Amino acid sequence: MISNRLLSKVLMVSLSASIPLSTQSLVNAAETCKAFQPLGGSGYEVRKSVSSTSVTPGVRNNWDTDFVVPPGTRFTRYIATITSETPENYNIIINFKFADNTSGQVFRRDGVRLVGGVPFQIIGEPPSSSRQPIQINTNISGRQGATYRVGVSGCSKQ
Repeated sequence: MISNRLLSKVLMVSLSASIPLSTQSLVNAAETCKAFQPLGGSGYEVRKSVSSTSVTPGVRNNWDTDFVVPPGTRFTRYIATITSETPENYNIIINFKFADNTSGQVFRRDGVRLVGGVPFQIIGEPPSSSRQPIQINTNISGRQGATYRVGVSGCSKQ
């Protein structure tokens, strides 16, 4: 029998070489984290089923979800949490979007195996304290019909 402790273990991937991969708590005692709302949506988490994986003229996929970074706080790191409903492989891209209409890819990995019901977290830092993103873009694809939930939060030092 699998213990609750094992089921609640969080998988983490570092977005930056300066952040070592660890199994320590994702939220440090000296920081405050805030969940972000999806662009044009409500709540703090989006549930999606992967749309068509083929490129068909005139048909858009639903792989992208943008989360709005609230102004007025200097976040020191961002956490994207993806939870698949069933064991699945996903292709995951995380981008930071900036106020000057530029963006930066901070994570890209194909074939990430997610365990059903177990959160997979990706942690990234802004490129500098003066260059904060205004949106966090998640692009998640995989087997058509695979269902997952995604949310993004930002953490700042107290």
